[in-house]
Amino acid sequence: MSAPTDHRPGTIWQGFHHAWDYNHRLNRIGSYVSSRRTDGGARTVVGHTAASGTGGDMAHFAEYVTVVESAEVGFLAGWGETTVECPRAVTTPFRIQVDEVELSSEMAGREIYTVLINGFDIYAKQHADKLIAFELEITDPTVYAQGTKLRFDILGELCFDCRTAECQLWPWSLEMERVDRRGERRDTEEGSSPTEPQKRGIRNRPAFEQGVNWLKRQIAGLTDLENVKRGIVGRDEDRLRRRLFRLFGRQFYLRLLKSRIVTPYVLRVHYLIIGGDSDALRVTESDLIENSYSWDAETEIRREDVGSRPIAVAGGDPEEYALNTFGLKHLLLSTELDRDFSTRNPIQWGKGMHLLAWDVAVGDIEAAGDRVTAKLDLFYKSWSEAMNEMITLTTWGAVRSAGSATLGARLALLQFKGAAPSEQRRLAGQLHWPGSGLNAAADPRACAERSVDGSQGTSRAT
Repeated sequence: MSAPTDHRPGTIWQGFHHAWDYNHRLNRIGSYVSSRRTDGGARTVVGHTAASGTGGDMAHFAEYVTVVESAEVGFLAGWGETTVECPRAVTTPFRIQVDEVELSSEMAGREIYTVLINGFDIYAKQHADKLIAFELEITDPTVYAQGTKLRFDILGELCFDCRTAECQLWPWSLEMERVDRRGERRDTEEGSSPTEPQKRGIRNRPAFEQGVNWLKRQIAGLTDLENVKRGIVGRDEDRLRRRLFRLFGRQFYLRLLKSRIVTPYVLRVHYLIIGGDSDALRVTESDLIENSYSWDAETEIRREDVGSRPIAVAGGDPEEYALNTFGLKHLLLSTELDRDFSTRNPIQWGKGMHLLAWDVAVGDIEAAGDRVTAKLDLFYKSWSEAMNEMITLTTWGAVRSAGSATLGARLALLQFKGAAPSEQRRLAGQLHWPGSGLNAAADPRACAERSVDGSQGTSRAT
């Protein structure tokens, strides 16, 4: 937990765009505005983090921010952190309590307080899994101690699942038991893999991609992932043992280690507290705005078609305020794999999909009559045609998956009377991550930070 930093002006995080060249498990991803302490005071930086699992790739990203300068409103920035132990395919809630926040003299005793999500950073402690669900919300603050202290909660849920070959085949432990001939079971008793149904996938895929998929099927067959799949039931996966062979009256097994069943992720949430009196600040929260859609493995989806929607929020008369803008209070992402689409392919088995792109951003903010309008991007994408060019022998885990996604956001319309006019800023960049299972938290190549004016800073580790 950081000590909140009081600073001027305030920089409001308004979301991000993120895309890989080909899809990955989630090793690390983040987008945030943070305050860094320096000898000369506090410095505001805009950060983006990105790390894939085994394959290296280039992340393309952009952050959206608005800088607010107002002598009548106070800003206090900080962050909270927690480790979320996520059992495979089980939605796991978390709670970060932010308490005993000391309000400065210019922040204390105000009539209005709101707390915004000012970004987040999430990374795997041990191994990367596929993201199924992500939810993040900041509660309304409670002011106490005669208006000098403040507290609130950061709530949410995470869910991950990865049962593709790169996730399932390591680590295993070797076990041995004595057996007699009558106690030995034949391999065929477990049942052979069912006959492959006729596939509904892309009929005109490039020959190279067809070859890669053939290689995946051979690996799946050699490792017998179909039998592994049928032997796993819920959270009892740590009991799974895979029989290998019998030799000299002993039966040898491979046991799937429990460490691969519980996925620990570290989540850091950045926040921005805004305080002011009613004659200088007005805050109006929207309802949860959702966007849901589905896709197959034949037609590529695009943000412009399914992932953007116009919104309008009515607050005070926009003409009475010098600056009308938005902040984020609640984020939601839920994905679902189409299990009727190529489910006989054990490489794709599980509930999670590889991540190619994730966009959550509010932009094009304008006053229109008695309300403030904007474009809200809520977009998740698992595959693209272009990623075929990136698939090599070292990136063979990239696959096409059919599925659906629901994304949501709850906004706070922020209206400032005494603020200087300010335009939203888009800070774009690229980050190359070498892959190879490197520690994304310790390696500075996973993080790019820039100043609010867009100048590039140095990469840094957490």
